[in-house]
Amino acid sequence: MNTLTAFKHWIHSRCGLQLEGLAEERLMRAIEALAQRFPGQSHAALLMRLQSDDALFEDFVSHLTVNETYFFREPEALDWLAKRYLPACLAQVERPLRVLSAGCSSGEEPYSLAMLLLEHLGEQAPARVTITGGDLDQRELAKARTGLYGGMAFRATPPDLKARYFTPQGQRFRLAEPLREWVDFVPLNVLAPEASAFAAPFDVILFRNVSIYFDAPTRKQIQRHLKALLAPDGVLLCGITEIIGNDLGVLTLTNDQGIFHFRHPTSTPTPDSERAPVAALADPARVSSFVPDAVPTAQAVAPDTAPQASVAPLSLPWDVRLHNAQTQLNANDFDAADSAFAALLAQQPWSVDALVLAGLAARWCAHPEQALAHFKRAIYVAPDCWPAHFYLAELYRQGELADVPLQRQRSYAAVVRLLEETPASVGSFSVVAPPLPPGDALFLARRHLMADAVAQGAH
Repeated sequence: MNTLTAFKHWIHSRCGLQLEGLAEERLMRAIEALAQRFPGQSHAALLMRLQSDDALFEDFVSHLTVNETYFFREPEALDWLAKRYLPACLAQVERPLRVLSAGCSSGEEPYSLAMLLLEHLGEQAPARVTITGGDLDQRELAKARTGLYGGMAFRATPPDLKARYFTPQGQRFRLAEPLREWVDFVPLNVLAPEASAFAAPFDVILFRNVSIYFDAPTRKQIQRHLKALLAPDGVLLCGITEIIGNDLGVLTLTNDQGIFHFRHPTSTPTPDSERAPVAALADPARVSSFVPDAVPTAQAVAPDTAPQASVAPLSLPWDVRLHNAQTQLNANDFDAADSAFAALLAQQPWSVDALVLAGLAARWCAHPEQALAHFKRAIYVAPDCWPAHFYLAELYRQGELADVPLQRQRSYAAVVRLLEETPASVGSFSVVAPPLPPGDALFLARRHLMADAVAQGAH
């Protein structure tokens, strides 16, 4: 076993980090930095030092991860927690609720939730909800406790919240003292969490944009540990692009208002939550034949209750029925198309093609909230689905939903990024062509972003 492999194996066993590809380069740089601290020592001796010195290991491991984070990252989940889930829980219990941000890095995630809770619950929020941030990297935890941040940390922060909760300090901004006092930060190795170090169990665990560092067996082991820290009716949230990779059978994936989260298999979901069988997508060959155990009536119309005059015969292949429904949509027969897509989604609720087209049908039937749910679901299934990003932005720009400028701009920016990387991308469509040519979508997204920039400059 060569030296690099020995470091990899030991670090993987200690904290689960998978150090392959680009991460291998970070490991080599960390070893070089360690060798400069202890000149003349062999790599084997350096490894022995790490194994016997916890403080040295904590400093070493801080070089191995990319602590890419910022305030209000993937804000839809945070909004759901602050506006819907946590208030609903607080109405049912008298004790304070507990939230853990696992892999919190320099603290932007737990502080973002704290700000939103203050906005929606008022001054009572710190007494009603305890927030803990945990991370393996002690240097990042020290930054979090300091509460001092530079400009890039604010790239998704609403200007009014930045003005309300931060004070300029030189070229940086310091978080308000009450927020820093509210959020507690503790060392956390998700591969071997010490329950005694926490006020467990937690009602909410955020484990977002962290699992990319771990292979599937390690993720499963981590989920078992997090499950032990999760309250019986608690929820675990992962990042948007991590949903499928974390549906590992340890917890049950559910969905509430387009926000996907994991629960204990025996827990009781919120009234309009639904079981979300994303695991079927892990094997593309299973997608075309997958039929869910149950489909909520709010999301789809069962085939035997759909208007028979509007729906293609169920004896036809699913793909043929999808083409027929698209033809109805293109012919402006929106009610018929809406019913047809509902029946199609009852059979294949995770088809990107059907979700986006169903969103368009719902939109033209003047059901923007339903359209939004379809577009969001398509993005959860396929984050590179630029048509879903584009039409989601259009709902806001066209006034069909109350405008959320940051969400609209992020969605148009996603279209630009995806199509600049792959100009001929079909956006994860697999049966029919996207309803808008990619060149047109790129042109329009750029134009709308430019118009926003000009409008902001005018102010």
